[in-house]
Amino acid sequence: MTTATPALRATTAARHPLEHLFVDFGEHSADKALIALTDAVRAGQRDMNAYDWITRVLPGATLKPALAFGTVGELYRSYTRPAEFGRLKSVWRA
Repeated sequence: MTTATPALRATTAARHPLEHLFVDFGEHSADKALIALTDAVRAGQRDMNAYDWITRVLPGATLKPALAFGTVGELYRSYTRPAEFGRLKSVWRA
């Protein structure tokens, strides 16, 4: 009588969708960064430089270089577009 053991798999922790925009969050969490980003968009700061915004709101956090030169609105769109595309793909499959 042999006992089959399940194959071991490496599991990866689910990443926050905002993580692909940042190099480092510093001392902050991805959830805190998302809250700050949505607050900035609601407050009408879409045209503010993303680098200036991130150094004021989340000191120590580092954006990816291509996003640091953009605006807060572009940063927000970079976060929301993949989610919108995922929802669209799920509708296509249905």
